[in-house]
Amino acid sequence: ACTHNNGDIGDTFGTWKLETITIDGEKDSSYQDNVLWKFQASVINMVRANDTTHDRSESWGTWSYANDDTQILLNFTHTDNDNPNQGSNKYSPLPETYLPKARISTLNIVELNGKKMTLIYRADNGKEYIYYFKKWA
Repeated sequence: ACTHNNGDIGDTFGTWKLETITIDGEKDSSYQDNVLWKFQASVINMVRANDTTHDRSESWGTWSYANDDTQILLNFTHTDNDNPNQGSNKYSPLPETYLPKARISTLNIVELNGKKMTLIYRADNGKEYIYYFKKWA
């Protein structure tokens, strides 16, 4: 399912390394530079890896473009038989992203060119989160 004809969705396709997060213009010093976002077809997989302990956490959602491809909608409202309640860890954004559980979040695309991606999320509390990515694979 990872072949070009079976899930390639353009510049977003593939694995993106989340390099930096800023919150209201200040770099998030708590971010440990260890999260990947993987886009394929309509699925997003967030992965946190710890090189020291070899621990790995994953979460799953769906995504789509919106507003003439100037926004990305991340949908973390999914459930399954083993995770019947919205907001389960499996179907929630990783905590270090500050994105809300059990919601569809709108992120504005600032840059997306196949090598770099910059997204802005404006939270309900008024905080602005900017995510800076580089293409990983």
